[in-house]
Amino acid sequence: MTWKDPRLAFSTAGAAAERSYNPDSIWIPRVLMINATTRREKITINIRGDPDGTIHYLEMFQAQLTTSLYLESFPFDTESLEVFVVPFLDERDTMMLEYDKQVAGVGSEPFVELAQWKILGVQGAAQRHAIGATGKETSEIEIDVVVQRRYAYYIWKVFLPLLAMVAIAYSAFWIKTSDYYTQISITLTAVLTEIAFLFAISSSLPKVPYLTFIDAFFLMSFGFSCACIVELVAVHQITERNQSDSAARVRVIARILYPVIYVAVLMVVALVFSASAANHRP
Repeated sequence: MTWKDPRLAFSTAGAAAERSYNPDSIWIPRVLMINATTRREKITINIRGDPDGTIHYLEMFQAQLTTSLYLESFPFDTESLEVFVVPFLDERDTMMLEYDKQVAGVGSEPFVELAQWKILGVQGAAQRHAIGATGKETSEIEIDVVVQRRYAYYIWKVFLPLLAMVAIAYSAFWIKTSDYYTQISITLTAVLTEIAFLFAISSSLPKVPYLTFIDAFFLMSFGFSCACIVELVAVHQITERNQSDSAARVRVIARILYPVIYVAVLMVVALVFSASAANHRP
């Protein structure tokens, strides 16, 4: 923080160009992070003063904060980690906060990066915030750390395995129609594997009351695998009625339409969730 206190002005004649101060020896603006879940833990503080009374306050601290995430496009989501800074109660009428873009930023050192997130940058702005139902306003700074999820893990560990399971279910269409037992065994194995796979990865998925993209992708893949069973039963029933030619035609149509419809539905789902994510993009 930087502020000017005329009471701390001094002459540089025969003195240092700046002074250092202890936290208890001068007035320091008291600010709060209102979305903090724990008390801010101060690690170290440095306070310097210029001859005109300008004070430069530098504090290293640790804090845990809470913020809203919009996970509709998970795992391809970009989020804004918000920090809300306001004056303390008895200083809200006398203090005006401003965001200094010149000193804001995120370090580029390797240890600054997060394992599951790519930090895109930081942005902030000063604004007025209403206090409760009183209608009274106070100065507030909103700082947003914009991060993008690293989605490669989910590509390799979720999407590709699910695509493989759908392909396995689809492979039953390429077995001769008379071998019903082999066809249904392959498809049922794929469906049961998808169910077991969902339980295995559930701990890695966000537990939210709405569908995310990865949820929609799984449900779509599961639905298409179940559709294979419907096709197999239909072809089997047609074959049992001694209509082998009709069964063969249905099978040929299914071989063509299945991947085409799957890709088309996947594109529609991706567009829907992309549009939803755009509405919440930081």
